[in-house]
Amino acid sequence: MRNFVFILLLTAACLAFLITGHLYWERKIEATVQAARAKVETSAKQETETSQTKVILARARQLPAAAQAAIKRAVEEHRPIRLVIAGSESTPENGGWPERLKQALDDAYGKGVFHITVHEYEGLTTADADRQRIAADWAKDKPDLVLLEPFLLNDNGVVTIDDTLAHIQSIIDQLKSAAPNAVVILQPPNPIYNATYYPRQVEQLEAFAKENGYPYINHWPAWPDANSEELNRYVDPQTDLPTAEGANVWADALAKRFIAQ
Repeated sequence: MRNFVFILLLTAACLAFLITGHLYWERKIEATVQAARAKVETSAKQETETSQTKVILARARQLPAAAQAAIKRAVEEHRPIRLVIAGSESTPENGGWPERLKQALDDAYGKGVFHITVHEYEGLTTADADRQRIAADWAKDKPDLVLLEPFLLNDNGVVTIDDTLAHIQSIIDQLKSAAPNAVVILQPPNPIYNATYYPRQVEQLEAFAKENGYPYINHWPAWPDANSEELNRYVDPQTDLPTAEGANVWADALAKRFIAQ
């Protein structure tokens, strides 16, 4: 009888050992599988992110080097590229070229890659903008890029070009003090028909940008000749503001710089 009990206990102990061992190895195998799966998923995620980064940087390769670096930083931080667009009534918050550019960027990069904020200042000169310290508005958006259309058209005949450039420098300095990593890209307002002094002021703006190392995008070559009446289809001669056709021309010219094919 004792032997029977002993054998029974021994058998039960062996079964318990086998079951415990089986459960242990099942858990160990499951943990190993889960760890391997997590490693594969992490690797796949990293490969996807690396691929997306390469695509974004390839699309942005026609932008100035400083702008590309700002875009790269935003992508590596896994956040949208914050683009602030600022300017006069030639740069409207609604219904103008900024909306068309935003759509082009969404189509090319994917919706949400760029987070775009537009600041329109109707009727301001550069002197007004400097005095009102409007760059503080942009700094709140924590921009990576600021695409600035300075108020040359509003300054025309009101503020001398030397003063205009001094005010632009002051505005940029204000921005840099609050958002030191922001890259400012300068661009002119739209052309106007048969102007005399205004084109020279735009040339001086471009020279100012080059002299001070600011990226500059000149979209004027995309418009009809400023001495041709054809321009009146693209810029309203009564208001000197872009028509719908002009807004398309402006947006397309910028898109060609922001989106490499």
